[in-house]
Amino acid sequence: MRLLLTLFMALLTGCVAMQESKPPPQHTIKKFSISEELPTLPSGSRLIPGTHFSVIFADSAATLLVPVPFVGEAVTGAINSSKSESYKEHYVGIDILKFAKEAFSRSEFYSEQPQATKLFPVGYVQECFDDVFRISLAIEVDSDNWVGRYLYHIPTHIPVSDVKNPTQLEVETLSFELNEGMQKLTELIERDIRGQLNSTNKSVDFGSYYIYGSNLGGLITPSVMHLSDGQLIEEGNDYVIFRHSGDPSVAGNAGALLFGVHYFRKEQLHTFEVIE
Repeated sequence: MRLLLTLFMALLTGCVAMQESKPPPQHTIKKFSISEELPTLPSGSRLIPGTHFSVIFADSAATLLVPVPFVGEAVTGAINSSKSESYKEHYVGIDILKFAKEAFSRSEFYSEQPQATKLFPVGYVQECFDDVFRISLAIEVDSDNWVGRYLYHIPTHIPVSDVKNPTQLEVETLSFELNEGMQKLTELIERDIRGQLNSTNKSVDFGSYYIYGSNLGGLITPSVMHLSDGQLIEEGNDYVIFRHSGDPSVAGNAGALLFGVHYFRKEQLHTFEVIE
């Protein structure tokens, strides 16, 4: 089974244009500002209208029922667009842009000048195999000849049964954790600009439902999905920071969230090992 999984992962990653995640070149970023535009989004994801939440749905049964692939994709797209529209009422009030501006405006690197490097905030909401949605807060950074991304994975899970009509406590908790996550992303980006997020020259073997949340090809469960080429930056008692290459434009359930610097709580990883 492990050999089969290894071969499958090699084929999967070989099918995308893997983009290396690396620190910004020295003196590349002097000032940054928050953009209201969206970053590169995973193929097939759907925005919740009026928000900066991008929903990554699990494979729909529609693609299995329709024999012509592109017709199945069209049906799935229509279903997912309808779903994301129905989430609008409860999530439009959670303002990721506001959280970003509040957190980053306190940074010494913040500026409103048009020539400042642009930061693009977004929240990825991934439908997972265990009937919950997991949320990853991300900031994409676009500068001359360099693109970076930083991800903070939110602790709270929202059950599929609640996502269309979350409780007030769920909304308040999510808002608090997104705000907290934005402050952590501010810290990560500042540290990277200063050259303080360098690799330890150790690799990370990891797996997380925040990256692969649904079954791949209807055959492989995410609980056995893991990759061993993350670059360890920092490890604490209950958290880990590492970089990983990837392609942000592929489908969300094919690894679109791999690329970038990740801040994970260890409890969010079903597989974790540091390789010397």
